[in-house]
Amino acid sequence: MNLITNDAQLRQYIPNALVTVEGEKSLFDKLTPFLESSEEWLMQTIIPEAILQEVVANERQPFLRLLTKVVATDAFLHAVPSLDLVLTPNGFGIVSNQNIVPASKERVDRLLASLEIERDSAIEMLLPRLPLLTDWQQSPQGQYFAATLFPNLSLCRRLAIRQHLWAEYQALHDRLIKIENTLAETYFSQEQMSVFRDKTLHLLTNCSPLEVQVIRSLQSLELMLVSDMQVHVQSFYDLVNTIRENESVFPEWHASATAELYTPTVFSNKKKSGGYWF
Repeated sequence: MNLITNDAQLRQYIPNALVTVEGEKSLFDKLTPFLESSEEWLMQTIIPEAILQEVVANERQPFLRLLTKVVATDAFLHAVPSLDLVLTPNGFGIVSNQNIVPASKERVDRLLASLEIERDSAIEMLLPRLPLLTDWQQSPQGQYFAATLFPNLSLCRRLAIRQHLWAEYQALHDRLIKIENTLAETYFSQEQMSVFRDKTLHLLTNCSPLEVQVIRSLQSLELMLVSDMQVHVQSFYDLVNTIRENESVFPEWHASATAELYTPTVFSNKKKSGGYWF
């Protein structure tokens, strides 16, 4: 493992865990399989192993703190259901003694919900920082988040979603891919949408006020579409007209095949043509 390698480090992210007594397995030992699984999940979905190792080797903060929190909370989230169970010859039993009784289902459910919220909040804080890491944007993981105008879990909050942010984001992400592809082919071109996504990934830094206006307007329209709300096509035409009138700001659109859809064919009146008009 790259991120969590001992019990003391793990306990920084798992509060209220009792101290291990002599002869007992440490909390780290109990969670090791879950920590390994969670770190592998992190590398498969959010940050490639090579970049993760670079972050660890150079002790880059706050990346290191947030990445470690994601792994710790995700591992504990998946471990909780089995931590108080032991397998006996007669089946599963609950770990207990005279001083500590098993928590109720309601309390365990609240713990699981809290861990999921902590993990998702750490992911939400981490994602805006990742484009600062060399080669992250070009990685398959980076390209996943860069594939829409909403590269962060804050998308869910804008839709008033407050729970299961990571799971909800993935479902919305798939829908937005289809929505943006249609909008690109019909109105904004793939080339211009690619520029918009890149600028959004970098928090709209180095954008002109007009670019920010168009991108934010387009985001608002997409939020309506992904919420199954009706959007009048004139809203898209208005944005296209803004782009048409500002070639220096949006050169990618003007150089695209999509722009030709909005270029009227000029009629040339020739004597040899049928139906010649004086």
